[in-house]
Amino acid sequence: MPRKTLLRVAGLIAVHIALVAPFVPLSSILPAGLGALSMTAMAASLVLAARWRLVDRLTGGPDKSYGAHRWLGICALGGALGHWALADFSGPGLVPFLADGAEGAGTIAATGLIVMTAAAMVRAIPYHLWKASHMVMGPIFVLGAFHTLFVASPLSLGTLPWAVMALASVLGCLAWAQTLWRKATPSRLVRVASVARFEGGVDVTLRAEAPLPRFRPGQFSTLAWNEARAEAHPFTIAGGTETERRFVIRAAGDWTDAFMRDVTEGDQLRLGRGVGRFLPQTGRARSEQVWVAGGVGITPFLAALEKMEPDQGPRVTLLYYIRSRESAGVLCDVERRVLQLPQVHLHVICDADVAGLNPDRLADILRKTGDGTQVYLCGPEGLKNMIVATWAAVGKSGRIHSERFDFRGAYGLSELIYLGKPMVTAASDLIARQRTRLAGS
Repeated sequence: MPRKTLLRVAGLIAVHIALVAPFVPLSSILPAGLGALSMTAMAASLVLAARWRLVDRLTGGPDKSYGAHRWLGICALGGALGHWALADFSGPGLVPFLADGAEGAGTIAATGLIVMTAAAMVRAIPYHLWKASHMVMGPIFVLGAFHTLFVASPLSLGTLPWAVMALASVLGCLAWAQTLWRKATPSRLVRVASVARFEGGVDVTLRAEAPLPRFRPGQFSTLAWNEARAEAHPFTIAGGTETERRFVIRAAGDWTDAFMRDVTEGDQLRLGRGVGRFLPQTGRARSEQVWVAGGVGITPFLAALEKMEPDQGPRVTLLYYIRSRESAGVLCDVERRVLQLPQVHLHVICDADVAGLNPDRLADILRKTGDGTQVYLCGPEGLKNMIVATWAAVGKSGRIHSERFDFRGAYGLSELIYLGKPMVTAASDLIARQRTRLAGS
């Protein structure tokens, strides 16, 4: 866990303990604080999942929201487990005859939260099952709210912690209702106007009969087949007009593999609205920028190039890293657009090149940028890490913008083995010591 995240989690725990401390006996401070932490973390997770535009703007975009959502889920689980293990329910409760039922509801909610968190952490679980399981979070939260408000508790009605929990319960329920409403609202229906396949991906243009909601270069939207309960997947918008949207999609999983193989002209799809805060500057008033794209990470910059007009404003340096020209299905399009934009300087770096991409070559390019230059990154984590390290090594301090598109953030088998091996080893050593001690006695 990064130190900054660890400090934030510790601060969150401390705030909740301080919130309840003046209102409960000493023995109840820790379980009450952990219970409050679990409820507010679950409520905040539901608010983030509701995708309210103000919240997305405050958090810096949906990808940042998902990162916070993940850690809030871990806090909710940790708080629930600690509360479950330590709480000693006493007092009449708000409605005495509901107290026993509220205690049972808390047990069910804690169990559901454990199962949910386990499902979220294991990438081996198919995506559609993982996504469907998240819809159970709403009922789990409602049970948790019922438990919080009606269980036998040392917190009195009207105290500050009780009011905070009541407010969190209301906000969480409203956010869950908003999420359900959004899922029930039909997305825009569009038809596939053109399909161009390339090595490892597909370039598709979608057309609607009526004007589509506006988007900004760098934003993404969801795509789904026009079928009942079809999965919706997020993809960065590669360009478009009032009635068209273009997407360049790499085959990277079951859904994208099937989409690349099966999509044909005339197919009907459901298109979500454009969202996101990864927004390269395209106007004359922009600052100097470095755009770094790896593979299909070119898509936000392709939309930006489409929007730009030739000018003599601050320079934009575009670094486009590809495995091969065959796998870069839009390279010719990028080169054509850059020829019309004197403010854009393109560097295409291919795996097949003798020099390739290395820190020294990258440093030579980045040193030529001015003070205050901003970097926009879209590509694999290895490329991002190299850019960040080299940017610091050449003494640059301009802001680096990036998005994380692994919204699931789960653990694969190799990560689980890596995380679990020390625990298994420790357990084995403990058992061996116990056996030795028993044999000696």
